[in-house]
Amino acid sequence: MYKIIIADDHQIVTEGIARIIKEMTIDGQSFGQVIATVHTLADCIVACRDQQPDLLLLDVALNDGDGIDSLPLLLDATPNMRAIILTSYTEATVINRALSNGAHGYMLKTTDIQEFTEGIKMVMEGKTYICQEAKQQYTKPEDISIKLTLREKEILKLIVEGYTMKEISSKLCLGFETIHSYTKYLREKLHANNTATLVRKALEYHLV
Repeated sequence: MYKIIIADDHQIVTEGIARIIKEMTIDGQSFGQVIATVHTLADCIVACRDQQPDLLLLDVALNDGDGIDSLPLLLDATPNMRAIILTSYTEATVINRALSNGAHGYMLKTTDIQEFTEGIKMVMEGKTYICQEAKQQYTKPEDISIKLTLREKEILKLIVEGYTMKEISSKLCLGFETIHSYTKYLREKLHANNTATLVRKALEYHLV
């Protein structure tokens, strides 16, 4: 059963989503449990850090900050967590920014329940999901012809496999600062703000 946190500044929204999740099943078993509903970004950061959820459903416009801007921080603090932006914003720039910051899914609050539940399940299977209405606005970057050196490909492969920079340094007999520099260059080439986004784009662009 997945542990889920919902972050939205409207209580009626968090309660409605919690009821939907309570009724979700997979293979006849309960899909997940909402372990916290929060209404501010500050509370969301604390809840994710302390409770280490499997899934975060996050609104964009919270009273004390932007959910998308905080995604890299949230994902770094909760490395095994999947994150879905659940919002009313349909602009392509917002969708692209969410995915660039590490979101694993993007759904609108107008999404019907069937698509909503199917989208959540797909995200928890390791896929990226954008609801149909938002997908009409989303424009994936066209230039994915990313050229990597053999060493960059080697390091990127190890990052995707879950090795830390310290472990990669030891495995390749290279200095830690050298690995750190390579990782920085890889993030710049793939326009990734954090490791989670780097891994997602490496897989999406078939670079490993």
